[in-house]
Amino acid sequence: MGNQRGLRLAALGVLLAVGTAVPAYAEDPTPPPPASVTDVNRSLEELQAEAAAVQADFAKATIAYTTALKAAQVAEAAAKRSEQYAAASKSKSDGERRKLGLLTVQAYQTGIPTVMGAESMLWSLAPIAENLQEIADRQTAIKQLGANQVAQYKAASAAESAAGTAAADATAKRAAADKAAETARKLSQEVQQKAANASMTMEGQLGDLAGATQLSQQLQGSRNQQALSRWRTYLAELAAAGVKAPAASTLKNPAKLPAGLKPLTAAGKTVPGAAAVTDGGRTVRVLPTETIRAVNQAFALLGKPYGVAATGPDKYGCLGAARVAWQPYTTLPNLVGKVYPDYQQVPAASVQPGDLLLMGSRSVGLFHIGIALDNGEMIAADEAKGSVVVTSVPDSLYAALRPTLGKPAKAQVAPAATSEAYQFRCGNTATSYEVGTGAWTWPIADGGYQIGTPFGQPGALWASGIHTGQDFPAAVGTPVRAVAAGTVRVEHPAWAGNLVRIDHGDGLETLYAHLSSIDVPDGTRVAAGDRIGAVGTEGNSTGPHLHFEVRLGGDAVNPMPFLATGGTSLGWGGYSNGMIPASKLCALSNGHSLRCDAAASYAQLAAAYEQRFGRKLCITDSYRSYAAQVDLYGRKPSLAALPGTSNHGWGLAVDLCGGIERFGTAQYQWMVQHATAYGWVHPAWAKQGGNREEPWHWEFTRPAGA
Repeated sequence: MGNQRGLRLAALGVLLAVGTAVPAYAEDPTPPPPASVTDVNRSLEELQAEAAAVQADFAKATIAYTTALKAAQVAEAAAKRSEQYAAASKSKSDGERRKLGLLTVQAYQTGIPTVMGAESMLWSLAPIAENLQEIADRQTAIKQLGANQVAQYKAASAAESAAGTAAADATAKRAAADKAAETARKLSQEVQQKAANASMTMEGQLGDLAGATQLSQQLQGSRNQQALSRWRTYLAELAAAGVKAPAASTLKNPAKLPAGLKPLTAAGKTVPGAAAVTDGGRTVRVLPTETIRAVNQAFALLGKPYGVAATGPDKYGCLGAARVAWQPYTTLPNLVGKVYPDYQQVPAASVQPGDLLLMGSRSVGLFHIGIALDNGEMIAADEAKGSVVVTSVPDSLYAALRPTLGKPAKAQVAPAATSEAYQFRCGNTATSYEVGTGAWTWPIADGGYQIGTPFGQPGALWASGIHTGQDFPAAVGTPVRAVAAGTVRVEHPAWAGNLVRIDHGDGLETLYAHLSSIDVPDGTRVAAGDRIGAVGTEGNSTGPHLHFEVRLGGDAVNPMPFLATGGTSLGWGGYSNGMIPASKLCALSNGHSLRCDAAASYAQLAAAYEQRFGRKLCITDSYRSYAAQVDLYGRKPSLAALPGTSNHGWGLAVDLCGGIERFGTAQYQWMVQHATAYGWVHPAWAKQGGNREEPWHWEFTRPAGA
């Protein structure tokens, strides 16, 4: 065993001379942390999961309160309408009775016995009548007066009855309104209590964040080291087999390989651009020297800081890291979308180290790129982690390209890029996503479900270590509805049994799992509220329920804020909204701070503003902790965002003053005309005529010049 180990290390030294040297730190690895990489990564993720669970519980209470508040408002409006109708009916009844009284008085004053028979009336009127015509006229008047009096009596009786009914209805509706108001009041108190509890929980996590951050960084280093060790082992095995990595051109055609090499197969198919050799009964993969050099160069970048669109040597963006890895063999285009048409695509099942992995979707375009490794991993510049790291290949993998195969045999057209693609750049899922308040239909109708296992709950039941959706226990056969319009994709993975995936565009997807039946064909376009299937317990399920997921750019996010508010805020760098340590933020002035890329662009914006107006840009609010969000929400629930969903909590929003806080001023107009050039926008909801006018509120979307 010792001789074999020595041979492998010696062979490695020889082979490394073929390509770029591996990083210096690889020769002196740091001691492994006292846990596995998976456990370490979960330590920071667990805090985020706990925060997500707290926020989900708060969102649930907010949903109940919001629903009750709407019901109370509807009941109050109904009660007022009924009371107004009752008042009008009472007024009408009083008027009709007054008319009857006037008729009765008139009959009495004229001495007309309207209750007498016609002959008696004629007889009584005869002594005063001058002629028969006068008698006839009086007979007509008597009949008319009698008819009017009877009709008026009926009208007055009907009006009084209607007034009584209206009064009873008004009393019932007032009682219902008072009850609804009391329910809303109690739920409001519950929300406030949950908010206070959530704030205390979040505050309690602050002390754990620093340690979790350090541990996460330590374990990321460990993960990097483990991947490098596996790569070095492969190189040693290749050298021990007596193989000198051949040029890419000699491996391009599996049917014309050099002597001693045989085709490499994966998933039962031949892998072009690679080969295999048999050594001591073992099959060893043979990659081109250009590919080995690219992977070596990618490993050499590990730990380098992330920079938006940076190309080195100090910082790297995702495309910059991939470009450096594959130089000088080939120079990648300057946009991820332009890479796709230039290199031959290969099946995902046959991905090999060195392949270019492109992440994206047809609805938003391509937004991330990495260098493939084995074990479902890749090397990529990751904005959320702040450096070039070894990370898992995400679910948003769109295509794998092999540069050594050259131009594609058939034209490869990249999906059209949209502005939304920027939100998912380099592994950083958008931190805020809005679909419009009230725009979502709940997947199961009210009264047909319970709230089950929340998003983010840790446990061994789930492959990722945490629950990636929100469960809704319900009876088998309960109808399941699309929450929003989109295109259906039907799948049958083992974990879900029957699964409907709906693509809503802009990188947004919803998943409905464990269905007992699927009621829509693959490719169907559905509207919000359309039935797509029924609750079941298929796949990896502990009982009848709907497992509901929301995914952005392929990443699972907490569904509850979406259902509660029509939008959500997501994790950034392993931290939850309002829980970013001060060490991860950059100071502005007067105690304000933002995420560092936002702070850099804000400084450029502020400099331009000062040059124009001769005074500093006035700011009243920036990064807002979760506790501060709770406090503001408690004081201004109709104005403040649901705690845990505010862009202030990501350090990506500012509230400005100095004239900007008023529509139409020169300062506000200047911001409208120039802020976007620095990556700052005035969201639609905050504009004049929006659903919540806030001229002072501006949000960061991208670095200046990106």
